[in-house]
Amino acid sequence: MTSLTDAEKNHFAKESSLLRRINQRIRRSLELEDILSTTATEVRAFLGSDRVKIYQFHSDKSGKVVAESIHNNRLPSLMGLSFPADDIPAQARQLFVDIQARVVVDVASRQIGQSFYRNLETGEQIAEEVRYRPIEPCHAEYLTAMGVKSSLTLPILYQDQLWGLLVAHHAEPQEIAMHDLQAVQGVVDQISVAIAQSMLLAQARDRAEREAQLNHITNLLHSRSTIEIQAALETAVTTFGGSGGRVCIKSEAFSEQGGLPLSFENCTEANNCVLQLYLDGTQPTMPELAMYPLMEQYSVWQEYFQAHKFQPWAISDIYNTPQLRNLQPAFRSTKIRGMLVVPLQYRQRTLGYLSIFRDELATETLWAGQFDPDQRQLYPRQSFELWRDTRKAQVCEWTAQEIKLGRTLGIHFATAIQQSETHQQLQILNDNLEHLNAGLEQKIFEQTSALWQTHELQQILFQVVVKMRDSLDLDTIFKTTAQELRRSLKVERVGIFRFTPGSSCDEGEFVSEDCLPNVSSNLGKKVCDRHFQKEYAPSYYKGGRQVLNDVRNSGLKECHIALLESLGIKAQIVIPLVRQEELWGLLCVHQCAQPRQWERSEIQFVTQIAAQLDVAIQQAELLAQTQEQSHQLAETLANLQETQLQLVQTEKMSSLGHLVAGIAHEINNPINFIHGNVHHISRYIEDILELLDLYQKHYADPLAEIDNREQELDLDFLRADFPKILTSMKIGTERIRQIVLSLRNFSRLDQADMKQVDLHEGIDSTLLILQHRFKAQSIDEIELIKEYGNLPLVECYAGQVNQVLMNLLSNAIDALEESTDFLSLDAEIESSPEGTTKRPTIHIRTEVLENQQVAIRIADNGMGIPEKARNNLFDPFFTTKPIGKGTGLGLSISYQIITDKHRGSLKYFSDPGKGTEFVIQLPIQKS
Repeated sequence: MTSLTDAEKNHFAKESSLLRRINQRIRRSLELEDILSTTATEVRAFLGSDRVKIYQFHSDKSGKVVAESIHNNRLPSLMGLSFPADDIPAQARQLFVDIQARVVVDVASRQIGQSFYRNLETGEQIAEEVRYRPIEPCHAEYLTAMGVKSSLTLPILYQDQLWGLLVAHHAEPQEIAMHDLQAVQGVVDQISVAIAQSMLLAQARDRAEREAQLNHITNLLHSRSTIEIQAALETAVTTFGGSGGRVCIKSEAFSEQGGLPLSFENCTEANNCVLQLYLDGTQPTMPELAMYPLMEQYSVWQEYFQAHKFQPWAISDIYNTPQLRNLQPAFRSTKIRGMLVVPLQYRQRTLGYLSIFRDELATETLWAGQFDPDQRQLYPRQSFELWRDTRKAQVCEWTAQEIKLGRTLGIHFATAIQQSETHQQLQILNDNLEHLNAGLEQKIFEQTSALWQTHELQQILFQVVVKMRDSLDLDTIFKTTAQELRRSLKVERVGIFRFTPGSSCDEGEFVSEDCLPNVSSNLGKKVCDRHFQKEYAPSYYKGGRQVLNDVRNSGLKECHIALLESLGIKAQIVIPLVRQEELWGLLCVHQCAQPRQWERSEIQFVTQIAAQLDVAIQQAELLAQTQEQSHQLAETLANLQETQLQLVQTEKMSSLGHLVAGIAHEINNPINFIHGNVHHISRYIEDILELLDLYQKHYADPLAEIDNREQELDLDFLRADFPKILTSMKIGTERIRQIVLSLRNFSRLDQADMKQVDLHEGIDSTLLILQHRFKAQSIDEIELIKEYGNLPLVECYAGQVNQVLMNLLSNAIDALEESTDFLSLDAEIESSPEGTTKRPTIHIRTEVLENQQVAIRIADNGMGIPEKARNNLFDPFFTTKPIGKGTGLGLSISYQIITDKHRGSLKYFSDPGKGTEFVIQLPIQKS
C-alpha cells in the first residue's frame, strides 16, 4: 500500500478542516446569509483566491451576487449587483444541471477546461479530470474587463435545479489542482444541504406564522362573547401584507315587516336596510356622482361569484379588469393596485364580502451591465459601470396559497357572522315568545324551523328551475341539477340514471353525477337488473317512488340489496323520470357512509325536482327534433332552389347556344362565298387592266367616241381606286368572318365535355360580342386595357366559363354606365381645374399562380359595391340594379360554375368610389 507524502497529508488535513468548519457553521446557524458569507471566506482562504462570490439565479434567468469575500481589495466588489440572463448561455446552464460541470478558465493561456461531476447517462458521481479547449475570444475579453486572469466556477443545485454558482477569481494566473477542485465540490455539496435546510426552515416559519395569525383571527371571531370583526379584519390585512381592507355585512337579521329574514342582495338594492362596514387602512373613495355610496352595492360582485361558484376573486390589477370599469375612479386617489375579494357565504346565502387591498410596488434593480437582446450586439463588456432599473406601479400577483388562505378566512368570517345573526334571530324570537310556556315555545320553534327549512328548499327549487330554463342542453341541466340537489340536501352523491332504449328497463347507466371527493363515482357505470322490469317498473310507471332509510333493513331481496351495496349505497331516494308515458330513467339521491332518516320535506323536494326534470327532458328532445327538422327543410329548400336555377340556366344557355350557332352558320355560308370570290375578282380586274394597257400601247389614236368616253369615265381614277375598293371589301368580309367565329366560340355554352381551352380566345370572343356596349352613347367610350400573361391550355367547360366572363364584363359595363362620376370627356376637361379626367376603364389581366392555377382579373373604376350589399352578393335573385335591369342570377350562377363545377374560386375586392375587381381562379388541370 503506497504511503501518502507529507504534502498530500497536509492537503487532506486542510481539506478536512475546511469541510469541518463549513459543517459547523451550518449546524450553528440556519440563516442562509451567514452560511454563504462564511463559505465564501473559507473557500477564498483555501484556494488563495483574490475574490470568491456566490451567485444566485432569479426566476427570469438573471442573477445576483448574494455573498462575497475579497483579499486585500485586489478586485472590485460585486456584492449586491445583478447580471442579465445572457451572461450565461442556455447550453452552459444545461451542462451545470445535467452533469454538474465544473469550469476552469486560464485567460493567459487562452484555455477553458471542464470537469464532469456526474455521468450524463447514469447520473452517478465520477471524478473526471479537467479537459481543456481554446476559450472563446469574447469570454476572454469579458474576464479581462473584470480584471480576472483565471477562474473556477462550480454549480450549486437545489432539488435538481440550478440554484446558483460558486465562482473563484484570481487577478493573476493560477492553476487549479484536481484535489482542490474536489475539495471545493465538497463545500458546494454542503451548501446545497444548507439551502435545503434554510428553505424548509423558511417554509416552517411561514406556515407557523400563518397558522398563528389564523388562530388569532379564529379566536377573535369564535372564542369570545361578542364577535370581534374589526380586530379580525386588522389581523387579516396584516397577514396578507395589505395596505387596507374592509368587511361589508348587513346590520340587521330581520326586516321590520313580518320578521322575514333579509338577504345581503336585498340590502344592497335601493337601501332596503343599513349595511354595516368595517374598515382598516387605505380605502377607495366613491365619487360624488357614483351610482352607489359603497362599492359592495355594485352588481359586479354578485355576477362574478355566481359564475365562479363563490370562489375568492384575486384581482392583480384593478385597472386591467374590465368588470371593474365603473369602480376604477374610486381607486385613482390611492396606490391600491390589487384586491382580494372573498364572498362570505353560508349555506348558499351571501352574508357580505371581505376585501383585502394591496398597493402597487416600485422595484429597483442594480445592474452591472445592460442586457441587449440583439444577438449582434453581444460584445464583451469593457466595464461594469452601474445603472439602475427602476420600475414603478408594478402589480403583485396573489399566490395560490394566499387565495386558499382567503377562502379559509371567508369560511370563518361567514360562520361567525351567521352565528351572530342566528343569535340575533333567536333573541328576537325569544323576545316575541316570552309570554308562552316552555312547551309551547319549543313547539313554535320546531314549527318555525320546519317552515324555514321548507322556505329554504323552495328557494333552492326556484333557483334550480331558473338554471334549467337557462339552458336546453341536457348535459348542462343534469349537471346543474345534481350539484344543487346534493348541496341542498347535504348528501354524498346524486346521480341521474338512464335506461338503455329498447332494453325494457332492465339495464342502463348513470349519465350524470355529483358526489363528494371521498365518495366513489358511478358515472358511466352500467347496471343490469333482470328483475327490475317485473318487480319495480310497474310502480314507477304509476308515479311511485322508493325511499330507503337503511338498505339492509328495507325488506328488499338479497340480490337487490347486493346490487345497491355494490354501488356504495346505504340509504337512498329514487324518483322516476317519465317521458310520454315511458320510463326514461331515475333521479337517485344516495347516502353512502351510513343510513339516514329522510324527512318528508326532503322527499317532497326531490319529487318536485324530478317533475321539473321530466319537463326539461321533454323540452330538450322536442328542441332537438325541431332543430333537426328545420335543418332538413333548409337543406331541401336550398337543393330545390339550386336545382331549379341550374335547370333554368341550362335550358336557357342551351337554347342560346343553338340560336347563336344557327345564326353564325347562316351568316358564315354567304360571307365565305363573297370572301372567296374577292380574290378572283381582283385577279380578273388585273387581267382586264393589263389588256387595256396593251390596247392603249398599240392603238395610241383611238376613235373620238372612245376618247370622249375615256375622259367621261376618268379612267386613270378608276384604275387607281378600284384596287382600294377590293381591299376594303376584303377587310370587311374578314371582319364579318371574325364576328362569326366569335359567335361560334361563344355558342359552346351548351357543350357538356371538359376540354383544354385557350382562355384568351374566350375573353376575346366575349369582348367582340360586347363591342357595341363599349361605344354606348350614354357614356364616353370605355377604355379597354388587356394584360395577358403566358397562360397554358386550361381544362374546363369552355361554354360555362364564357358565360361567367359575359356576366362579369356586362356587370362592369353596367357599373360604369350607372356611375355619376363619368361625364363627357370634353365637359370634364373643361370643368377640371387641372385639365385631368377620370375616363371609364375596364382592365383585364391574366396570370399563372404558384398552386397550379390561373387567374383572370376583371376590374372597373366605377363607384364600387355598396357595403350593405356585399354579404348577399352571390345569393340567388339578389341584385343592386333597378327593377327590370337585372334578375339577380348572374353572379349566383357564375359562383356555382367556378366553385362547384371547376373547383376554383370567385372573389371580389371593392373600394367605394374607386371601383371593383373580380378574380377568377381555375385549376389548370382537373383534379
